Amino acid sequence: MCLAHFNSLQSRFRKLCYKIINASSFTNLILLFILLSSISLAAEDPIDPRSYRNQVENELCLTTMNMTVYGAFMHEGSFCRNSFNILDLIVVTVSLLSMGMDAISVVKILRVLRVLRPLRAINRAKGLKHVVQCVFVAIKTIGNIVLVTMLLNFIFACIGVQLFKGKFYSCTDPTKMTAEDCQTVVLLKGDYNSLKETVLAKREWINSDFNFDNVLNGMLALFTVSTFEGWPKLLYRAIDSAEEDFGPVYNNRIDVSIFFIIYIILIAFFMMNIFVGFVIVTFQEQGEQEYKNCELDKNQRQCVQYALKARPLRCYIPKNPFQYRVWYIVTSCYFEYLMFFLIMLNTLCLGMQLSDMLNLIFTVLFTVEMILKLMAFKGYFGDPWNVFDFIIVIGSVVDVILSEVDVRTFIKHEHFFKLDCFCLIIICIKSHLYFFDKKIIRNESGLHFHSA
Repeated sequence: MCLAHFNSLQSRFRKLCYKIINASSFTNLILLFILLSSISLAAEDPIDPRSYRNQVENELCLTTMNMTVYGAFMHEGSFCRNSFNILDLIVVTVSLLSMGMDAISVVKILRVLRVLRPLRAINRAKGLKHVVQCVFVAIKTIGNIVLVTMLLNFIFACIGVQLFKGKFYSCTDPTKMTAEDCQTVVLLKGDYNSLKETVLAKREWINSDFNFDNVLNGMLALFTVSTFEGWPKLLYRAIDSAEEDFGPVYNNRIDVSIFFIIYIILIAFFMMNIFVGFVIVTFQEQGEQEYKNCELDKNQRQCVQYALKARPLRCYIPKNPFQYRVWYIVTSCYFEYLMFFLIMLNTLCLGMQLSDMLNLIFTVLFTVEMILKLMAFKGYFGDPWNVFDFIIVIGSVVDVILSEVDVRTFIKHEHFFKLDCFCLIIICIKSHLYFFDKKIIRNESGLHFHSA
């Protein structure tokens, strides 16, 4: 019976525990404790327990607890009805403001608001207004991603504090490894073989600009890592770190590089790509809101827009028999495939060291193409693509002439045109645009034509 009574009590106790842990108020209370613990962890100084920051944090916690126990303002005996408590509150508030707003006056803060004046143009531009509205909607929807990113950054900063706190200090004299050896002795710097270049400099025990002495500094250091700006220097400093308050040792902890690699993969690559992708999706969804009452879907709307913007193609067929033969050749698909092949082959040959003769051959071939098109088309310069080809061919011809003729008596060749690099870039652009213009756009035109 005792065992049955114990099981009954245990069952009641388990039911009570189940109700407590599943209550929403209990969950919110635990989240509040986690938030307060995280804030305390980020605010404390793990290097010096007696630092000014820790003293202010302790006073703030004590003041908050007193206000919680005695109440804040309303009833008798509350915290703020005691003049000494008000004095403590003023001291804590001033300390917090002095930490966060050092050397900043109210006038300077008000002057900063003047930079918001250009934002008045948003109200007068419909496109800008639409973009700003999409940004605000994106900010509301990506809040969870930002919180997860900040939480991961905070976790990595806490790990970094445990791994590297107080280990990024070094002496200006690389032979000294501790702060005691780095303080009293002067260092002779310069060329020791020459007394004129010799100077005296005091040794200094300095810390790295980006360190992990506390969570805030760790988050700042990790932020520089996520931007890929100067992060190898921080990585090498972490690899050379030794013991706390001890100078760097070359390649002492190579294994800590895994910490930075995992952070870069998880934050800089994965989370940032999710963030950017989510913003793009949000912009697209907001753009679709304008057509939510439209009966046509996105593809149908694009088809209608293409049909409205399409222009009739003018096809010129020459009457002269010789000119007609040339026109038939340059407009055939085989000629287009041949020219595209020559363009790609020329792009590969321009990357070779011995490309002078090949460049001359391709220039002649492209010149022949231009001449044939000039003979075949009556309005050759009416097509922007023909004008583009004409400019490239003329530039290639000028390049060949300047390569064969000594022009130093007229102008300095290296300061005129970097035509080799220029032609390489232009021909690469031409090959891509040639492909998309002749193949992709033409195929789409056929689809639209048959769909109509």
